[in-house]
Amino acid sequence: MIVATNPIEMPTTVERKMPPVLELIRGNIVKYGNPLALNGSEVSSWAKELKLPKTGNLLFYTGGEYQLLPYIDSLVKTMTVMDPNSAGFSMLMGVRNIVEKTGIAPEKIYASVLASDKERFNQVSLKAARILQSLGYDLCYSGDEELYSGALLYELGYWDDFATYAQKVTKVLKGTQAKTIVCLSPHAAEVIKIMYPKFGVHHDLEVKTFVELVWEQRHKLPKIAAQQSVVIHDSCRLARDLGVTEEIREILDAMGVEFKEPMRNRAWTTCCGGPNKFMFPELSHTIAERRVGELQDTGADLILTSCPYCLSSLQGAIAKKDQHGIADLIEFLYKGIVG
Repeated sequence: MIVATNPIEMPTTVERKMPPVLELIRGNIVKYGNPLALNGSEVSSWAKELKLPKTGNLLFYTGGEYQLLPYIDSLVKTMTVMDPNSAGFSMLMGVRNIVEKTGIAPEKIYASVLASDKERFNQVSLKAARILQSLGYDLCYSGDEELYSGALLYELGYWDDFATYAQKVTKVLKGTQAKTIVCLSPHAAEVIKIMYPKFGVHHDLEVKTFVELVWEQRHKLPKIAAQQSVVIHDSCRLARDLGVTEEIREILDAMGVEFKEPMRNRAWTTCCGGPNKFMFPELSHTIAERRVGELQDTGADLILTSCPYCLSSLQGAIAKKDQHGIADLIEFLYKGIVG
């Protein structure tokens, strides 16, 4: 019998730590109801002038996603460029007791200072509400009681937290007495409509996206003369998980807007890279640049999307000179409907 004198060593298990930004976001969602620990009045400030009732048949649900996204982007940038072994990072993590004493999370301070385009994203919710009102919808809104949907908890794998948190959100939703909820973000629509029930959290709400409600009243949409040629970027959540693709195209048809299609569209759309940004920000940016290239290869002047994460991710990949080359469908419709 031959005994090997130099047996092959079994590979050792490498323990990898999750990026600190994920734990910060997880903790904030669980404790404060949104990824950045903003209070409800800050997230809902966009709606003050509308004076929407808190109860009604149709609940307008932002989940704070458009409002919060620029802050999240800035937080990710801050955390990824900061050395985890540096004094600055230790200070950021070490002063979390500020939350207990003042209610202000340190990462919120960083993000607030560095956030860009926050006014633009905050206005998207206001424009969406006005569009729906112009189409005859009576909206209610839970105001400063509105909670983030918890989509990131599910998408990042914090499933136990997600199941518990979904119950808190559902309680607020039921408190509005609504029969239908319209979600601005397809991420929120997916988790509330599909994932909540799968995790044992049930509700009687009919869940629809903003796109679907506009589509249902597309005969009321005015014709507009688009100054730019348009190309549609289908978001993964909207197209693949919710099956909403033709509605966007029929909305544009109803308004007399000609549009172009990238090679990869509808359920075969290319990802914007947004879901990767928390763990692999450089890879996320590379994917976004590739998708922007595919969309710009159509020769269109304006990229249209219907997801806050897609809007943010693709905008970050567009050259600075072309920053006006992308818009959310909400922004595009608002110009045509409200002016």
